[in-house]
Amino acid sequence: MKGRTAIAMALLGLALLAGCAGAGRGSCDLLQGEKACTRPSLSAAASGPGVAAAQFFGDAGASDYEKRFLALLAHHQLGAMDRANGTGPFGRDRRDVENRDFQAAYSTLQRLADPVAAPLLPPGDGGSGDGHFDGRWRVSRQTLYIDATARPSQPKVFDFSGLQARSTEIVVRLAGKQPADIEATCDGTLAIRAAGASHTIAAGAAFRFRLSGEDDTASLFPNDSLNRCTASIRSSLGPPATPLTIRREETADPALAAFDISYRRCPTPDPSGLDALQRAFFASRWLSQTCAAPIGQPKLLRKSRDGFNAKVEALMGAPLSDSAIDKGDPELPLDFSKAPRLKLIYLSSLEFKADFTGRVMERLIRHHAALGTKVRIMVTDVLERDKDDAMLHRLAAEFPNVELQEYRWRADHGAPIDEQISQLHKTHHIKMLATLAQDPSRSRAIIGGRNIHDGFLFHRPIDLSRYPELQQYGKTDGLSLNYYSNWSDFDIEFSDRTTVETLAAHLSTVWLRDADTNIIRPFSIPVRGNRLHPSGTARHFISVPYEDGHALEDYFVELVDAARHHIQIVNPYLNLTPKLSLAFDRALARGVKIDIVGRIDLKGDIGGRFLTALNKLFVEKYGDRINIREFKAPDVVLHSKIMMIDERLVAISSVNLNNRSFFHDSENGMMVLDPAFYARMKPVYDDYVAHSNPVDPKVTIPWAYRLLFDEKWIKEAF
Repeated sequence: MKGRTAIAMALLGLALLAGCAGAGRGSCDLLQGEKACTRPSLSAAASGPGVAAAQFFGDAGASDYEKRFLALLAHHQLGAMDRANGTGPFGRDRRDVENRDFQAAYSTLQRLADPVAAPLLPPGDGGSGDGHFDGRWRVSRQTLYIDATARPSQPKVFDFSGLQARSTEIVVRLAGKQPADIEATCDGTLAIRAAGASHTIAAGAAFRFRLSGEDDTASLFPNDSLNRCTASIRSSLGPPATPLTIRREETADPALAAFDISYRRCPTPDPSGLDALQRAFFASRWLSQTCAAPIGQPKLLRKSRDGFNAKVEALMGAPLSDSAIDKGDPELPLDFSKAPRLKLIYLSSLEFKADFTGRVMERLIRHHAALGTKVRIMVTDVLERDKDDAMLHRLAAEFPNVELQEYRWRADHGAPIDEQISQLHKTHHIKMLATLAQDPSRSRAIIGGRNIHDGFLFHRPIDLSRYPELQQYGKTDGLSLNYYSNWSDFDIEFSDRTTVETLAAHLSTVWLRDADTNIIRPFSIPVRGNRLHPSGTARHFISVPYEDGHALEDYFVELVDAARHHIQIVNPYLNLTPKLSLAFDRALARGVKIDIVGRIDLKGDIGGRFLTALNKLFVEKYGDRINIREFKAPDVVLHSKIMMIDERLVAISSVNLNNRSFFHDSENGMMVLDPAFYARMKPVYDDYVAHSNPVDPKVTIPWAYRLLFDEKWIKEAF
């Protein structure tokens, strides 16, 4: 009890200290009425990260999980305080800040965040298995899309999540152009911010607001006592009023809530009995990882149509024929007679384009949404164009059980100029489709490098001029978002029930991230295990580099340092971080052979000329020491991300070997430690080699690019 009290007090202290630097982005306390949405202060920040986690800890090992999470939260808040006050790495000695509260907060946060300085986590005591964390630490923000002219095929139901939330916001956004009037009553207290004013609505009291223009918004802040609202949506020019139910998700679907708050305790073998590569694989770090588990027999999706059809089959129960794809008609007949009945769909992608691929995927999702399936879609806001937004917003408006998160990173108040600029290019780069079926044998999970974009399916842009609501690509080279390239990529598909459910649960930590900072909670903690894990094991990772201390970079450095004789890489972007570059140098110095299949000329990609110059800098430095080959399939840009070490470890991921992946973008991937799986992957690698040519180490790089990339923050942006 004494230990739990100490941790509870530490969490409460962190919550109180969160507002000291004035670095918070703002939170909402519904009990303050019209003061509902203000920047936190020292006296009002008791709703900060983790304050109610003290109510949680009841099962074995939970205190170790809490300590780890607390260290990550403190690490983030320490960085926010430094940015807001110009202290620490931003130049000013923190002792020069003449504020007693600041000094006390800073010292406490340093102590709490100190463990993050060590890249590896020692295992704790306690058994393996699942745990559940429902401590209240995050800001929950979801978007309810409204289209007053949409005619639902069934009653509309929107579920909001207050899981682990210290504040909850529902942003109501107009998706169509027709003004909408919303009327509602709720069974609990609600604060509303609309048309520049904030009000508190008592339980049972009717309220109304109007959304008058495209992308107009209002915000609802439900109290903890609120579980359900009954609303109607009407338009003066549209159909009769449409009923809408707004429900608290954890009350309406407790099974999903339990799934969403789960974490794992991972048995970790004694490192003294492991070699360097095994130690790197089994080690626990600040990077979010699953436990080691059997790899099974996943499908390897090398061909573009196999990758596309794996997603189609997961949703429709059967693939599309080659002739159907060849016709390029996004409105082709779809046969759902073999479709599985799904409980949950996760689709996470860098982008979800309104083209043939995107429209077919949208129609497949629409089918399941009409049956009541919960759908969660994550994409990057800055890469979505108007037509992409229109397609996804319309889908979410017609079926509120389709929830859409459009990722955008916001810099802390007072952040330096390079971080302010990075708001324009930080992306959500996690790639996964996970479908959980009522018949678990039909559940699927697909991860790798492919996005929802025609460039991963068709060699050239297809004619979609008959469909003005879809993208008609141009063949561009530069910074245009209308870019088109045909990409060669690689995915892997899992059908084992345990693996699919674990991958989806892991992705839930991203879905339920803090809406202001994008912090995700850890998915696992290490516990002592005495037995060696058998061969044929795999671990999934999710990286949020700006919140986990660049843990993915440390992991890749450790893997390269563990190599003893051979590293084989397929990756198009070769802009190593300083730490990775030193690791490559050490590997070469001890005689490790490194082979890379890349794509030096990245014409056709966004910023292709910049990326090509960076790749040439890599060739200039390593061309005489590393066997570098250029993927040269005609008019095809390499996009696969594969790394294999010592014929035993294989990484299949979204991770590019560039600064962006380790400093800016969220990433995910599967690490497999298994010689047999390497043997399955070797023909895939050999096929990439067969479609490549040796690179001449003598390259020409314009002086302007050399000067440009001397700026650290510019090089990190690519």
